[in-house]
Amino acid sequence: MYYVTLFEGDKLYNGQIEYTVVKFRNRCLENLAILQRNTYCPFVVARDVQPKGDGTYTWAWGHYFNSLEHAKADFDERLQKLL
Repeated sequence: MYYVTLFEGDKLYNGQIEYTVVKFRNRCLENLAILQRNTYCPFVVARDVQPKGDGTYTWAWGHYFNSLEHAKADFDERLQKLL
């Protein structure tokens, strides 16, 4: 696992799907992100976002939400556990 730095507004791809970074936090080699895509359940809280060799990204798991409000609540709860 690598130390990853992403900023709000950064664009990344998982397969063919483009995601925009809404929020990102690091702790040592672990990280947590809110990503937004233009499809059903547009918000994902993703854990351990990592680059792949082909320039796309992957993550350990993700929880998908229809609203940013619910994604932010989940992000905040999971961030407290990460700290």
